[in-house]
Amino acid sequence: MSFTSDPLLSIDHLSSSPFEVRLLLICHAEGMQNRYADLVQRGEPIADSGLTAFGWEQTTQLAQWLATHEVVDVLYSAPLLQSRLTAQRIGQTLGLPVTVNDRIPGRFPPDLTLPGMWDRSERTILHFDPPASVPPDSPYGIYLHSLIEELDAIVQANWGKTIAIVLSGNGVATAVRHFAGAHVLPIAVSHTAITELRRQDGLWSLVYLNRREHLPVGMAPTPRQRAAALPMEDSGEIAQDIARIVAAYGRAPSPTTPQRNAKRLQRLQHLLKFAQLPKGLSVLDVGCGSGELAMLLAEEGAREVVGIDISPTMLETAELMRLSSHSPAAARVSFRLAPAHALPFRDERFDAVVCRLVLHHNHKPQLILEEMARVLKHGGVLILADLLSADDPVKRATQNAIEEKRDPSHVAIFSAEQYRKLVVSAGFVIEGEQIAVFERELEEWLDDMYADPETRMVVREMIEAGLETDAAGLHARRQADKLFFEQRLFYVKAVKP
Repeated sequence: MSFTSDPLLSIDHLSSSPFEVRLLLICHAEGMQNRYADLVQRGEPIADSGLTAFGWEQTTQLAQWLATHEVVDVLYSAPLLQSRLTAQRIGQTLGLPVTVNDRIPGRFPPDLTLPGMWDRSERTILHFDPPASVPPDSPYGIYLHSLIEELDAIVQANWGKTIAIVLSGNGVATAVRHFAGAHVLPIAVSHTAITELRRQDGLWSLVYLNRREHLPVGMAPTPRQRAAALPMEDSGEIAQDIARIVAAYGRAPSPTTPQRNAKRLQRLQHLLKFAQLPKGLSVLDVGCGSGELAMLLAEEGAREVVGIDISPTMLETAELMRLSSHSPAAARVSFRLAPAHALPFRDERFDAVVCRLVLHHNHKPQLILEEMARVLKHGGVLILADLLSADDPVKRATQNAIEEKRDPSHVAIFSAEQYRKLVVSAGFVIEGEQIAVFERELEEWLDDMYADPETRMVVREMIEAGLETDAAGLHARRQADKLFFEQRLFYVKAVKP
């Protein structure tokens, strides 16, 4: 894979003849170690991290641009988690499988330097000596040879196609240096930037480097649904639900107290006690939020836990918690950006699916349950937990109004019978259910949604107005200067036959 010398043909412009092969080298999206310096300082175990919120936004914009501007035939990824997550998001949008090549090297080792770099004290570019060869046993030589050998194998196996490969910026830069024969030259590569190398008429050409037009300034990411998977009317409502959720959960969680953390942990452990999942399962956590439940599932013995959420901010929070954990179980947890209505997994992928506090955000909860059924193996277990309303429709309407004022992404709370019908109609057989009642203090509950002073005042007035009549079915009460109420959750354990 080197340039062919032909004095009769300039390589400074593209030929009009058909290409022989196209190589799209895509730098993976921004990762946690790019944002959090303290993670880098902890050493090598943190080198393979997930994406930041901005990184997830980059992947969404990149995938959409590729879908409208490119025809990609095959999609490969380096083994780094950043690369795999970026490639998976692209594959989800393009409808392509991702082949992970474990032999593609990742980032440069910390002590690696480019060979024969120019003297930094000199200001001239008048360097005409032929470039020195790269010693194959040097750190850079080892990286270079392993990278180019794998790229060559991919090219030979996919001749005549457009090949997209997601890898590190070091990998993209090294490939360009190899083709140009300029190993002394550092090359800056931006996250999700595209570099195209194309072979036509027996010549390799660098078509463009660091292309980033998919990231226009000020453009907000728009989550993309699977084409033709949903009727138009469903797709519109789902897009609105997603937009509200992303907006409502677009801020990093505020600092909390050990007491509040302990209460939240108790609520999550209460659900796991009900679930009684055996060890060694592959588990999907739908709507994983900040990741605590996914971590607990792994610590309880799950072989693998994949958490999905539609909020990039929540995923960054979850990945930061995972990387900061000293638990060995953290290595069995990963997070993905994906909507619950269109899960990016093959049929019968998981042994168990856990879905906590997700359905009440959506106008089409049935579609979510059907997707969870699709990715569950036969005999697999669904654990569902969501807000429970009173049976009285008037009290339910009042509770919905309170919930929506606190959380603009809230859609509707269901009764126990409504949940049962939803689960059964998705093809599940209910094996167990339970009503869980948790005491919540109003201000802590409002803190969970970063409520502003005006929202706090209105919600407080709404609850106080119904204290005597229990208008919302919350059994609210005043204790000193605080308001407490009952938050009821409905648990369902069901099996896919």
